[in-house]
Amino acid sequence: MSTKKNNIPVKKQGKNKPNYTGFFKTRNFLLTAIMAVIIVIIVVLAVLNPFFAAPAHITADKYIEVSQKDLLSNGSSAVFFLSWIGCPIGASDSWALYYGINSTTNISSHVELHTADPSDVFSSPTTGLSGLLFKGNFTFTASGHKFTFYPLYMYNETMSGTVANKSINGSLVSYGLSLINNTYPAKVAAMFNKYSSDITYKNHLTTTFLITGPHGTYIYNSYMYDIIPGGVLGSGSASPGNWSPNSPQYVMSHLGSSSHITKAASTFMGYLAKSQ
Repeated sequence: MSTKKNNIPVKKQGKNKPNYTGFFKTRNFLLTAIMAVIIVIIVVLAVLNPFFAAPAHITADKYIEVSQKDLLSNGSSAVFFLSWIGCPIGASDSWALYYGINSTTNISSHVELHTADPSDVFSSPTTGLSGLLFKGNFTFTASGHKFTFYPLYMYNETMSGTVANKSINGSLVSYGLSLINNTYPAKVAAMFNKYSSDITYKNHLTTTFLITGPHGTYIYNSYMYDIIPGGVLGSGSASPGNWSPNSPQYVMSHLGSSSHITKAASTFMGYLAKSQ
């Protein structure tokens, strides 16, 4: 009988190693979920921006965002143009607005050649600054979107009465605001009223326009570009009687040669696109 022990190999006993697989899966899931929530929050803030606040005041010669929504509450887009018949600012701005809009939609039938008040700074003894008058509301298409243009002239050429040359009771500012309230939609009128002190010059309301669309509302007051001597608008110095304006016909036929006008028109069209 053999006395040898069976040589059966025996596995060494050791401590069980912990299994972290489930832990890491759980942690990765939580991290992924947290990151997804953060991304959603960032996107929502970027779109809605609950921290946006309309400025208390606006400054001239600058596009200023005054709302991140349209003021018409129906998803439509529009430009509301406020001026007066003799305004040299309205005259100069009309060329940039016309050049920009007309590049996408022919609006020649909606304007008429005009000269501003002969007593303005860009005038000769008999003729004021060349410009255009918008004859009424019209629609146009820009960047594939439909806009409606709403012009409103508050005063006559000499600012001595209404467009129909009737006497104005009270101040020119009060009359202008009343006309806005009775003509433009309530939210649009409220915006002009809010910034009325910023668009007032020498006791009257000055040329201002407002762009509104589904993705924002922008307001612009005063000159869209610098009027320079030797340009298409005329020559001389910006003081009454020392400026020799070119005729409206000349300006119309030379609009494309003015880098000031074409650049202002391009910027305007860019803000139309931003409002979409």
